[in-house]
Amino acid sequence: MKCLSPQAKEAMSRIFNLVNMSELPALSDNVHELINLIGDDRATAAQLSTVILKDVSLTSKILQVVNSAYYSRGTQVGSVCRAITLIGYNTVREMATSIAIFEDFIKAGGDKEKVTNILIRSYLSGCLAKNICVRNKLHASTEEAFICGLFYNLGELIVLIYLPDLYRKIEEKTATGAGIHDAARAVLDDLTFYHIGMEIAVFWNLCEKIVFSMHPNPPKLRHPSDDFALLMNLSAFCNQLVTEIANDGDRTDKYFKHYDPALHLDRQKVFLMLENIIETSSATNKLIRVGLRQMKLHSKVVTAYQKSRARAKKANLDNESTQ
Repeated sequence: MKCLSPQAKEAMSRIFNLVNMSELPALSDNVHELINLIGDDRATAAQLSTVILKDVSLTSKILQVVNSAYYSRGTQVGSVCRAITLIGYNTVREMATSIAIFEDFIKAGGDKEKVTNILIRSYLSGCLAKNICVRNKLHASTEEAFICGLFYNLGELIVLIYLPDLYRKIEEKTATGAGIHDAARAVLDDLTFYHIGMEIAVFWNLCEKIVFSMHPNPPKLRHPSDDFALLMNLSAFCNQLVTEIANDGDRTDKYFKHYDPALHLDRQKVFLMLENIIETSSATNKLIRVGLRQMKLHSKVVTAYQKSRARAKKANLDNESTQ
């Protein structure tokens, strides 16, 4: 908490007391083990299978997804090892991590629909970060890009679940036009969601890359090989873009312009990636499918892209007319 003002430090202590850290459920052992596998180059399919099999519910859900119409190859898959062989180690690991995190937070309580919406935004952002990392051949681990994007909204989830009255006050302020960080600072005595998320992540002993990738204002990339800064920029861009679209906002151009120097963004391809991620997620996961339908996110992505294209076209015409 070195960067916090005295007022914010005092607020953080009060919030931790309100939440009662002794009762705040740590991430399940399964989630911790799955995250640790991401940073271990020597991890094997057998180790991943062992972690998943410790949880009957997680095993069942993994097999349901693998046997869904999207992945099915006409033969019933009855084991986690077989699933890993068919669709790949990284795919199963990311799938298992996402399902386990969803279950941890939904079981924790709070407004289930709002919790699900934040989790879905986080999941889509993690997938988008991974896709951008692959397509643009960025000097960062695709698995770390996914997990950093997935945890970006941890602070918002904590406030929603454990401090619902304060979360409602923040919502009321944003509904009148206040920015999310200004609204949080006003309600939480100079704290923001990312301050809380980072402190909880440290408490849970998550790695530094995950912790710092929650920051909404990442540093500029000074060198292409700076994977730490790359992950921070990827996580912030993907989550801010997805949230803007989910909220029917018109500031998507702002995010592309701001993060393009670090990430080399192709606007059309990013929107197409997001559409494909939504379609794939809908086809493979029932909880995500229901949430996406309620959020109407696919149509919002299409609308956001059309508006972005129209603005770009108008800007080009305006430039031509002034020459």
